[in-house]
Amino acid sequence: MDIFRILTRGASIRKDKQPSGGYAKPKVNEKQKAESLQHQVEKEVDFFHTKSHKVELKELEEPEVITEGSEEKPVVQAPQKIKNAEDALALRTANSSKVTGEDIPLPIGSFHDLTGRFNLDPKLLSNLIENEFVEPTPIQCESIPITLHDRDLISCAPTGSGKTLAFLIPLIQQILESKGSDDTKNHGIRGLIISPTNELTIQIFQQLQNLTKGKKLTVGILLKQLASKLSNKIVTASKFDILVSTPLRLIELVKNETVDLSKVEQLIIDEADKLFDKGFVEQTDDILSNCTLSTIRKSMFSATIPSGVEEMAHSIMKDPIRIIIGHKEAASNTIDQKLVYTGNEEGKLLAIRQMIQQSEFKPPVIIFLQSIHRAKALFHELIYDKLNVDVIHAERTPKQREEVIKRFKNGDIWVLITTDVISRGVDFKGVNLVINYDVPQSAQAYVHRIGRTGRGGREGNAVTFFTKEDDKLVKPIINVMKQSGCKDGYSGWMENLGKLTKNEKKEAKRGQLKRKQISTVPKVIKDKKRKKERMIEDSKRKFHGEQA
Repeated sequence: MDIFRILTRGASIRKDKQPSGGYAKPKVNEKQKAESLQHQVEKEVDFFHTKSHKVELKELEEPEVITEGSEEKPVVQAPQKIKNAEDALALRTANSSKVTGEDIPLPIGSFHDLTGRFNLDPKLLSNLIENEFVEPTPIQCESIPITLHDRDLISCAPTGSGKTLAFLIPLIQQILESKGSDDTKNHGIRGLIISPTNELTIQIFQQLQNLTKGKKLTVGILLKQLASKLSNKIVTASKFDILVSTPLRLIELVKNETVDLSKVEQLIIDEADKLFDKGFVEQTDDILSNCTLSTIRKSMFSATIPSGVEEMAHSIMKDPIRIIIGHKEAASNTIDQKLVYTGNEEGKLLAIRQMIQQSEFKPPVIIFLQSIHRAKALFHELIYDKLNVDVIHAERTPKQREEVIKRFKNGDIWVLITTDVISRGVDFKGVNLVINYDVPQSAQAYVHRIGRTGRGGREGNAVTFFTKEDDKLVKPIINVMKQSGCKDGYSGWMENLGKLTKNEKKEAKRGQLKRKQISTVPKVIKDKKRKKERMIEDSKRKFHGEQA
């Protein structure tokens, strides 16, 4: 693969902008310039951050300087220490944070702020810096101190805003403190994290391992292999301090009395709206009923938390604090969203091919469809177009799905076709474009799908195709676009499309819209192919009949 192809697959070499005052430019020699450019190219080409690009601490200590006339003023994004209510208000205004509840703790302005206020474990702070987490995001500023004050929490923040770190940092700190005051060996599971998918569970566990490096904490992930060992008494669940799991596998082991949740001190429910939705809510309720410790602290996190989920949360929590970053059902403001009317199903394929021709199709790209059958069909169409593409859906084994995700993250696959199986939580840092080939069934599904791009402050693009059959599904998406500030991404006439009634919304969530088959092959050729296949089948039956 030549360097031109690498550099044009969505990466871009960053150029400093020149504001009216201009940035103060330090003098550097040619060797320093060359080394700096080389480092920048390596970092940008590595769009999924598969390599380590160490951050020098001295770079973090020196604020960026802007020259305005003859004075030089340091640019400070937020106060390093939040000392009072005025500092907190300024930070929350800057971060568009809405925090409600009784006796709300002050937010933090930096990770170092945690050392003074909460005696953060030095190794945990070191692990944060080693993994290039140098300053907290808005959700981390608010949720970490709230949790460290032992308060229950309902937290809603855009996709890619750092929610995983927001619950892992206080969880690890609290478990370390709990272990320090209790010398009991094999005490049992102290921290439990549940999430709806294996992919998200694996991602959380990997982050957990990175942050607990060098500490005497035993962390586990309840995949098939560990579940088998626990069932066969090869391993005991009580050896784990923190366990990460999907609900169903955990419940099976709890019912068999293989896993005991009665000593869980910290319970985290990730993607809470999904886990309290139909299909998961009974499983979640079973887990909650087995977490019986009277002092247990509960946290819920998601990018979308409907009012119904909030009501359920309040019923199982003690005086919770609620955090909303931005709008309740808005996407990240770093995502450029667009609605495209394609007329019919054939128009969608033509739209993708047109995007390729017009250089709007910049890998890495994720394409979402409503069903396994349609995902497979589009995969075969794009393979025919000689695109570097693969597909992931529920019919593929966990190992196959894990391998495809790994290859996509490494840049071996440029286009990933999928159903909603990876629409939540999975962190692809460098995705340039998300295409909703089929319109999502709800605003929540839309927010989570397009949240695979524009993560961690990076820019991203999201395009949603719709046909005349989708007219009533478009309105919720336009509402999300408005809240996210993307008013130029749709035409005025689209706002006049009909709305779903309450019954239609329920039906939309239950079932999938019937659509024509994905193909640009003319009907005449299809008929000839079917006729040929029938002739072959008839000749086979005739042959076997004569043999008999």
